[in-house]
Amino acid sequence: MQARPRSAPIVAMLGVTVLVAVIIVCIFIVLQSSPNYETIMKDSSWIFADLVHIPQFVIPFVLICWITKGRLGEYGFNLKQKPPIFTHWHMLGLGILFGLLMSLKYVSPIIKGAPLDILRPVTSANVLGHMTFQWIVVGLSEETMFRGLIQTYLMKNLKGYVRLLGHDLHAGTVVGAILWGAFHFINILVMPLGPVVFFVVVTTVAGLFMGYAYQETGSLLTTIIVHNTIFGVPLTIGYIFYWLL
Repeated sequence: MQARPRSAPIVAMLGVTVLVAVIIVCIFIVLQSSPNYETIMKDSSWIFADLVHIPQFVIPFVLICWITKGRLGEYGFNLKQKPPIFTHWHMLGLGILFGLLMSLKYVSPIIKGAPLDILRPVTSANVLGHMTFQWIVVGLSEETMFRGLIQTYLMKNLKGYVRLLGHDLHAGTVVGAILWGAFHFINILVMPLGPVVFFVVVTTVAGLFMGYAYQETGSLLTTIIVHNTIFGVPLTIGYIFYWLL
């Protein structure tokens, strides 16, 4: 079956995406006007990261509560699995695998005796802040917005599938992945254009795979586990190497 997207659901979810992006830009502008802005971004960047992820959870969660009249399980807040592939343990293993692959970036500095590429300064507050963000906040917030609200809503209101690598991706899964990737243009606030474009492409592709996993299980826990683990593992390993070496 060919995808036959209807514009209204896409426009609605695009509107949510734009609204959240505008709020994040406003947060950035307010923070940038603070005399402590440079210090926060240099020494405690997790504070900014947490602040901009708050609307990514709160707004979608409120909308999900309103749409479902409190039946949150319909929009991913459940413990469903789909054996044999899409189980929580398999998703954890997949996240750890990719996290370990990302941790290979530490090999060259260790061999050369160069400083490790980790978030500094390494203080108790910063370690706790960064670890909390990567292991809890980032996955919970982004998955609630893009898989929980946007993808679920689109899957319920769009028809059709796209065949990719032998799998049928729902039109809502594909559009949701595109919106998730495009949303990462927001990183232009703190990153050069080149890395931002690369990140947009990577997250769009990742969104297709994670979206398919969510499509198959209907559970946000499936993708939250992968999302948090991929970034939490290398962060944790980096700190461990820092303390050991």
